[in-house]
Amino acid sequence: MEQIFNALISLIINNLTKQISELFQLLIRINTKLIETKTEFLSTIHPYFGLKANVIEQTITQAFKTDLYSFIESRITEINDIATPLYSSIVFNEIFNDKVYAFLQKKSFNTKIKEYIAIYDKLVDEKTTFFKKGDFDHYNAETISKSLKDNGFFKAHHKVKIKDIEIGDIFELETIIKEEKEKVLNDPELTSKFTEIDKALNANNECRNFKNYIAANQEILKEFIDLENFKKKLILNYIANHKGELDVFVKLYIATKTRRNEITVEAKKEHSEWVRVLDIFKNRFTVPFEIKINNQEDVILKNEPASLIFTYNDGVGTKDLGGAEIQRSLSTGEQRVFYLLNIIFQIETKKKLNTEQLVIVDDIADSFDYKNKYAIIEYLKDIAEESLFKMIILTHNFDFYKTVKNRLESVNNWEGNLKAVKTETEVFFVAGEKKDVFPLLRKNYDSCEKSFVSCIPFVRNLIEYTTGTKSTDYLTLTSLLHMKPENVSSNIKATKEHLVGDVLTIFNRVFNQTKAVADPNKKVYDLVISIADNIIHENEAVLDLKSKLCLSMAIRYKAESYIIQNVSDVNFHNNIQTKETGKIVEQYKKEFPSNKQHIDVFDRVNLMTAENLHLNSFMYEPLMDLSEDHLRTLYNDVSAL
Repeated sequence: MEQIFNALISLIINNLTKQISELFQLLIRINTKLIETKTEFLSTIHPYFGLKANVIEQTITQAFKTDLYSFIESRITEINDIATPLYSSIVFNEIFNDKVYAFLQKKSFNTKIKEYIAIYDKLVDEKTTFFKKGDFDHYNAETISKSLKDNGFFKAHHKVKIKDIEIGDIFELETIIKEEKEKVLNDPELTSKFTEIDKALNANNECRNFKNYIAANQEILKEFIDLENFKKKLILNYIANHKGELDVFVKLYIATKTRRNEITVEAKKEHSEWVRVLDIFKNRFTVPFEIKINNQEDVILKNEPASLIFTYNDGVGTKDLGGAEIQRSLSTGEQRVFYLLNIIFQIETKKKLNTEQLVIVDDIADSFDYKNKYAIIEYLKDIAEESLFKMIILTHNFDFYKTVKNRLESVNNWEGNLKAVKTETEVFFVAGEKKDVFPLLRKNYDSCEKSFVSCIPFVRNLIEYTTGTKSTDYLTLTSLLHMKPENVSSNIKATKEHLVGDVLTIFNRVFNQTKAVADPNKKVYDLVISIADNIIHENEAVLDLKSKLCLSMAIRYKAESYIIQNVSDVNFHNNIQTKETGKIVEQYKKEFPSNKQHIDVFDRVNLMTAENLHLNSFMYEPLMDLSEDHLRTLYNDVSAL
């Protein structure tokens, strides 16, 4: 998902019109400066929090439930109105760490705080001359006193008049504040209530250190009645200590915002490139959802990842889902198709660069179901038709290989199809078939012995899918894929007795032909073995599909013949109907468990030839992927038994 989002961002940004390109570049520069200024501002207030620097912004945004920019914009007046910031010595994390914060929220503790505050407020009104409940207490007074002292107020021979008392030096002011403070904090009733709070903190292991902190900062107890408000008050007062740094940050943000608004106007007018890309995806591929971008402006203005909304249709109704939800709603094949969106984004972005591009597509078809496989091929064809695009398509899937060749060889950039040939020491490429192998088999089975033999499994499967498995023709060709005895009841000869002419008659019937061969009386078994021996003798570097099929059949013939001749019951295999090679090998293992060398050979026979002699959904893919060396070695090993 994240890759798709990032690709989407790249596409939208890179395809903005030239009209807003300069504005966007300016925004990038301003944003860079804005981020630097924001970082400097946060580092200024960092010491107040007692937290790691990288979580300060998150702490502020969580407290005020908005992003940092909106917070500053909405609270700037309130911050500037704080003439004398409070609580500068209070460390945020001493109170709002997880353990202490959880304890302070307990109802029993909250009740004690309420009782303490009630007594405190009463004492402020009744026992002090200068303090006033809720507006001006000893903490406010001490804060002002410190500010006057730090700024040399009395050294400049100024005086302060509180009510009717005129104060001319800092010592006198501090003495008055201390006396007023002691009238409240030393009151027996308040002291008793504070002792209860102290005991409650002391009883909790996780709050014992905090107890000492409260003892040194007793004046903040009254704020615990509303912890969320106190959290905000602390942050606002921290910031109020650094109005100069805040002012620089705010002014730059406002300037950036003006530019952002300009780009927003253009962004709303722009029929963005992503709409076209999503249309490509929707129109080409079959998926039960549609996609739209939920935050186009934020992608451009705030450099945020694109937020995708998926409208899922389950056949009953539609529902908007997020990325994680849509993945749970899709089948595995549908999820894989979804990732094609990422590919389309990247390709369409590359097209805009107007430079030569190389696209390597590696087994893309294996990831998707058939209903989308051909849509992929059509999109690959579109890419191939781009004059600046070069493309290499890799696949093990024979069906996909054939289809790509048929669909793409007409494009101007087509340079041919190659096959990778693997040996023990190297991998090299040879020219691939120029035409589809199956029409060639049909055309040449009378003139090419390899084509004739290769048609046996091919035609057998055609009969299976048309006439059915009860057909005499089907049973005849099936008996040529394994070493089978004569089936008198079905009038099917033993494997070694079938004549080329008998099989030719079947081929002509299926293909509606009247072809003839030079030696119709030759045994098919002998023909297969002869072809295999020639392949080994000629030692061709590259074996085509026909050669691999012939070798596979010969390997199976020799392996099954050897086992049948050596087991105690030579007729045990007569009634085996399915997975014959595997069951024949298992019988040999039971009777000769100690002959590890032979068992190893037969296991390889079973592994390499079990699926190779049948048309399946992968269209001979196992044979395409099987190396020539492995087949040659296996044939030699079986022949040497």
